[in-house]
Amino acid sequence: MDLSNIPLDTWLGQGIFCLLFVWLLIDTRKEAKQREDKLSAQIDRQNEAQEKIALSLQRVETQIEELKEGK
Repeated sequence: MDLSNIPLDTWLGQGIFCLLFVWLLIDTRKEAKQREDKLSAQIDRQNEAQEKIALSLQRVETQIEELKEGK
């Protein structure tokens, strides 16, 4: 296949679509990375909150046990 037989306007037309596709791909990957970073941060915050809740529940259970033993 001889690429020199392809007209210039075809190269330009296809080249524009190629550039748009590459730009869209890069832009989409950048947005996905940002979204993933935000999601990871949210998961980390939820894990910290769950740890605090678990510790609070343990303290409440301990206090209830102490009250039961005191009776």
